[in-house]
Amino acid sequence: MSNFRGYYIKIGNCEFNNPAIKKDGLLIMPHLVQTADSGVLASGRLEVKVLPHTRTKIQVQFPIMTPEQFQIYYDVIMNGSESYGMYVTLEYYNEGIDQYETGTFYHNDLQYKVVMWQGKRMIDMQEIHFIEH
Repeated sequence: MSNFRGYYIKIGNCEFNNPAIKKDGLLIMPHLVQTADSGVLASGRLEVKVLPHTRTKIQVQFPIMTPEQFQIYYDVIMNGSESYGMYVTLEYYNEGIDQYETGTFYHNDLQYKVVMWQGKRMIDMQEIHFIEH
């Protein structure tokens, strides 16, 4: 039985389902190893010093959205009760272990384009990167 509860990322109470993430617009890189230093020994062997803390990176893309949908997402990411500065407390679903995990992430500067679609003003939010602190 899967522990998936219907969303992949969540900040505060926002599950980022309206609009949903693009079909191929979610890339989760859980528990990435961080290195402190590396070098080649005299024997030719590569030595890598690994830090004990791992870091998760998440890249998200959304379809074009209404200004109202954009404002909800923008407010949650930039000013939400769980946000401070460029940092957010984010919950994400890790398929590899079938569990939700929570961490403190920082994000890139938010970028968006205003576009006209079927005669209506819409917002094209550019790719967002969340990187665990």
